[in-house]
Amino acid sequence: RMRHGSAVPARNWGLWVAFLGCTELYLFSTPLMATLLARSLESCTKGATIAALPTADAIVVMAGGQAMYQLEDGTPLLFQKNASDRLERGFEALAAGKAPCMYVGNGMGSIASREAYAAWIEQMGRNRGVAADRILLGPPAKYTQDESEGLVSLLRERGANHVILTTSASHMPRARMHFERHGIQVTPLSCDFSTRGFAERFTAAQLLPRGVALAQSEDCVKEWLGILVTAVQGGDSNRSSDVVKP
Repeated sequence: RMRHGSAVPARNWGLWVAFLGCTELYLFSTPLMATLLARSLESCTKGATIAALPTADAIVVMAGGQAMYQLEDGTPLLFQKNASDRLERGFEALAAGKAPCMYVGNGMGSIASREAYAAWIEQMGRNRGVAADRILLGPPAKYTQDESEGLVSLLRERGANHVILTTSASHMPRARMHFERHGIQVTPLSCDFSTRGFAERFTAAQLLPRGVALAQSEDCVKEWLGILVTAVQGGDSNRSSDVVKP
């Protein structure tokens, strides 16, 4: 149409949409944009050392960083990856005496049975000198919302009102909102940082697109959308009808 003069270039919306789409893809694929998005989430909660934490009624570890490989005979082999330091930080806080027990989210989905996951968590605790009765597993969950609601149900049954919450730094703002909307006091213990905080320095390499940067940008955008949805939903600490029972 442009070649035959039947359309003014400025009105060729297809070209503009393609241009804007490519520009957006480039921007979100750069480490610079991914870092800015990650920092916008991670700066919402200050980092803290375990020694500086107050004592609490319980430590809560959000699920994440666990994966499974299945053998030919169907035996599941569970192992840690990505955000596995959520669990490690929880064990460290427990060993430091910051709480009498630790609740672990069960967001494994369908990759392993609840029994296999519970046995694996207990074995990890025993390897670190933690008694099995100090580790409690939450009900099965797929999303942060139902995972937190299931854990809140367990916390209420045991009269726990103040928790040390451990999860990835970029996930902490949304996870914290879900617990506080039910009246749980949260002391954050962030880990799995995607940025280096004040040690971050700009380099020209941050302008070169990378697939891993696009994936990180996607995760951060998802977190901000989740925060927006959670804020719109609001919350009442006295609600109980929407709490998932174990």
